[in-house]
Amino acid sequence: MNLTVTPLDIPERPDDADWRAYIDIVNASYSADSGDDMLVWHADVTLAAMRDQRYSVKAPFLVWDDGTPIGAGIVEFDRSTARDVDLSYAVLPSHRGRGVADALLERLEREAAALGRTNAQTTAATAVWPDSLDERDVLRPSSGFGGLPRDDENVRTLLARGYALGQVERASAYRADADPGVLQSMLAAATAHAGSDYEPVWWSGATPDEHVDAYAYAVSRMATDVPSGDLDWEEAAWDAERIRAREARVERTGQLWLVAAVVHRPTGRIVAFNELVVPPDRTQATENYGTLVLREHRGRRLGTIVKCLGLLRWREVVPTSPAVFTFNAEENRYMLDVNEAVGFRPVFWEGGWQKELTSP
Repeated sequence: MNLTVTPLDIPERPDDADWRAYIDIVNASYSADSGDDMLVWHADVTLAAMRDQRYSVKAPFLVWDDGTPIGAGIVEFDRSTARDVDLSYAVLPSHRGRGVADALLERLEREAAALGRTNAQTTAATAVWPDSLDERDVLRPSSGFGGLPRDDENVRTLLARGYALGQVERASAYRADADPGVLQSMLAAATAHAGSDYEPVWWSGATPDEHVDAYAYAVSRMATDVPSGDLDWEEAAWDAERIRAREARVERTGQLWLVAAVVHRPTGRIVAFNELVVPPDRTQATENYGTLVLREHRGRRLGTIVKCLGLLRWREVVPTSPAVFTFNAEENRYMLDVNEAVGFRPVFWEGGWQKELTSP
């Protein structure tokens, strides 16, 4: 093999040959790791996000073997943070076991360090649940919740490069053929339990003006209020202007955002929300992005409210989408209990990894 890792110039159009190769590699790699092909990256949607660098920096790369693209990666970080950086890497299944991932990560780490970023994080998926393995063959985070197979190629690569497993997340799917009566009864019970101070709301597309500031604040709390295991995240800055910028980009790509939320009537704040993102092809799977109940309002079943309300409206608005995928930390027993009760079932798992980079 004659490997080279080069920056990928972000193109104007999604049909650019190198860009198509980048997307195809990412999809093939993720499908192989997760054992599932329902979650895919779309060339046009991903390109729109890549070109919009007002709030975040995104630097993509391709790995070549004698002129053939075989790997893809990206260095990404929020401009409002000081040290965090996400490193994503993908290798075609046909070219694994040859040090491609190691070479790509080495380049991504150097690029991140050169940009002044020191807290590197990455994820890797697996379809193997540790309960099916001997305990000696399982790598667990310090929390003890979840685990990954030690002989997994991504696990071996990341350990060798000095990454520590900080958290395991479960990817679960809610199928469109599930019984909606379960959602309806759970929503009614949770709403009654929460009481009159809490008002469920829902919208599709642009956030209503009366909620946009409160929604932006709630989104900013994702880094501090969700279980993060040993992963150390900085809080990113969100305001109404950033929400509107995201909505404008989403509208251009044909994505559809469905947001269920709970408003605390005495303060007017949004204290819980759930985001479902439908791809331009409405016959493909929907992904659950953020789900959060602000820490000071927990214990009132607000998570159940936004989850059930969101899924009920999703069934009405997008009846052609076959499933909703959601990701939850294995230590987040409350949301796992809610998801299991409404009908989510495990499909695969992801490890969250972290490494301190050395500045050049």
